Amino acid sequence: MSNQTSISETTVLIPTLNEENNIDNMITKLISFYPEISIVVADDGSKDKTGTIVTDFHSQNPRIRLLDRKDKEVKGLTISLIDALEITETRYFIVIDCDFQHPPEKIGEGIELFGQDNQIIIGTRTSVEGWSIKRKIISWGATTLGKISLFIRRRKRPKDIMSGFFGGETEFVRSIIRNHPKTVSPRGYKLLFDVLKVLPKDTKIGEFYYEFQTRSAGESKIGMKHILVYFRSLF
Repeated sequence: MSNQTSISETTVLIPTLNEENNIDNMITKLISFYPEISIVVADDGSKDKTGTIVTDFHSQNPRIRLLDRKDKEVKGLTISLIDALEITETRYFIVIDCDFQHPPEKIGEGIELFGQDNQIIIGTRTSVEGWSIKRKIISWGATTLGKISLFIRRRKRPKDIMSGFFGGETEFVRSIIRNHPKTVSPRGYKLLFDVLKVLPKDTKIGEFYYEFQTRSAGESKIGMKHILVYFRSLF
């Protein structure tokens, strides 16, 4: 499979909540780097102009779509991505944050891994910019406990199990989510980790590497509730 063919068969999923200061630049960069790529912005009820900006892009490019979740009862990152996957029409997908902590220019490396028959691809952080000591400790603890959980379940343990920059074969991942509704909880926060907990042992996983950047605009959505949800999901 050529890289160009893989790009045209890939959808970028972007979960958003009040990202008007980032979404225009993110979409512009994505279609500049990868003109044939598809994009689904899963907006979780933004009060700003995020939805309007995406709708304007859609009027010029039908491959760019808005999934407006403002009337949905269950909110959150995982359910936004699950809903976005349900409307994804391409063979592959890649999840990326809107705040440029995940560099969009690295998506091409992930797409190349699809061409090597990987069913799951993971962006693995080589370094992190701008994190406090407290956040680094929390991240280290979460990763360590997560890998223990995967070890107990006898599942694969890739380097960055907490990554939010990942992708996969669309129907393959959709089927995993549908078949494990209790493990892959719509109220969860780390979709990749939930999928890894029930991933078939023979799944081929590819990893690409990037430097986790400081947020370009807006505020982090991570709160104590998300941390507690994650720890409950461990065992």
